[in-house]
Amino acid sequence: MEDETVATDLRSRYERFARIEADPRSPLYAEWARGVASDDEVVARIRTLPAVKQQANLVFASARYTGIPLAPWADVRDTFLESWDAIAACARKRSTQTNEARRLATLLPAFAGLPQPFALIEVGASAGLCLYPDRWRYDFGGGRTIGDADAPLLSTRANEATPIPDAVPDVAWRSGLDLEPLDVSNDDDMRWLETLIWPVGDGAADAERLDRLHAAADIARSDPPRLIRGDLLTETEQLIEEASRHAEHVIVFHSAVLAYLPTDARTEFAALMASAPATWIANEGLGIVAGTDRIPDAPAGAFALTVDGTAVALTDPHGSWLSWLNP
Repeated sequence: MEDETVATDLRSRYERFARIEADPRSPLYAEWARGVASDDEVVARIRTLPAVKQQANLVFASARYTGIPLAPWADVRDTFLESWDAIAACARKRSTQTNEARRLATLLPAFAGLPQPFALIEVGASAGLCLYPDRWRYDFGGGRTIGDADAPLLSTRANEATPIPDAVPDVAWRSGLDLEPLDVSNDDDMRWLETLIWPVGDGAADAERLDRLHAAADIARSDPPRLIRGDLLTETEQLIEEASRHAEHVIVFHSAVLAYLPTDARTEFAALMASAPATWIANEGLGIVAGTDRIPDAPAGAFALTVDGTAVALTDPHGSWLSWLNP
């Protein structure tokens, strides 16, 4: 995931999205992205959005949310232009808030290595579906499984160096922070979360990810998360103070959040976390956390998992693999 705040050529952004992000996961989205990049009229429309709203992920989800079908670009291009006002309105109102619970499988080894029980704070929490690392069963590959046999399953491919915990973590308290929190009991918010899931193949729904989303939503409905509307730069410190009343150790974490903040805001947040009485766990695109652009042999499109600013692993953005780094 690239820096979404940097004003780069829009065609290049969509071509990169097709090549690095969509080709391995969603051939239809890759085709849409290349169609956009080669179309002057479509590019001109998308350029009317603020830079942070021009990302393919958000524009394509907004198009689908407003009724554009999952079909070849040549079949939907004209409808896309005819529906542009509705698409743009959706993109301006909504944000990319993918709540992929499988990211918990790649976060868990970092969580489990810390003192427990702990209080858990997620910034950029969306609907709060990643606030429940203790409610899942995990399969790390090679027969390495933990968790209650009756719990829903999260699977990832972890390398041999990964420190697999013996049990799910003990979470004493949890809360999330987001500029626009989503509510899984709200039909429109659930439809938006479903629309953010990329199609597979030539346009089929990703049944596995949809099932996982619905399982995560069921967990959240059974124990609704405490979600605070606010900015991570101004609200995190107070939330840490509150969390510390519930557990001796506090974790602040996020995935694919800082890419939407300008560089000075990221620097400010990193400084805040460096001085805060909490462990900071970040799961972000390469280079988004300072120093993570220099990890040897990092594959294109990977995320860097950091603990208090130090890279400990490379991860798949959607949680399908985890490669722990040698110390």
